[in-house]
Amino acid sequence: MSSQSESDTIYVKNKYGIRAGIDLSKQIRMLTEEYSGLSLYGDIKIKERLFIVAELGNDQKTIETENINSKLSGSYIKTGFNYNLYNNLPGLNNEIYVGLRYSQSLFKNELIDYSIYNKDRFWNDQRILEYKEFDNLKSSWIEFVVGFNSEIKNNLFMGLSLRLNRMLKQDIPENFTNLFIPGFNKVTENNNFGTGITYSVIYQIPIIKK
Repeated sequence: MSSQSESDTIYVKNKYGIRAGIDLSKQIRMLTEEYSGLSLYGDIKIKERLFIVAELGNDQKTIETENINSKLSGSYIKTGFNYNLYNNLPGLNNEIYVGLRYSQSLFKNELIDYSIYNKDRFWNDQRILEYKEFDNLKSSWIEFVVGFNSEIKNNLFMGLSLRLNRMLKQDIPENFTNLFIPGFNKVTENNNFGTGITYSVIYQIPIIKK
């Protein structure tokens, strides 16, 4: 009887490996706004539910408003973890996760031209052409992440994540401001919070199964 039970037991091996991917939301933004960027994703599963994560990226954003024309460009790195809350059926590798990132950015802020704000619009104010470049600017922030990854084929995943960012520190140019920070996205005055979204394709390179 015991031998029959042992023969009917099915053992499912869990895959552990390095995963690498790309954030396709960057390419979508390039079609809808004055923006270009690239973001690469990588993680490694160290426990059944825990992943160590790293993200590298580069952003370039042109901002044109009624009062200002500027360009921001730079690179960023994000490191942290994801914790999978989803209970998979045997043999599946889907995730619904929460995560945390510590992020840093090094960027350049270029002022191209501007106009002085005037409540009286009777006179048509001319724009002032005054190019200034502020480079080697730094910023740091933390990100709270909620997302999911779904295995659509063997070792191939599609993922979506929502980000809530909390600015910790930023270098602000003299007599100017940062309207956008690579990796953080839009920056607003007197508000240290920002948001983001990613839509990723991820491939897993299996290392071990156990």
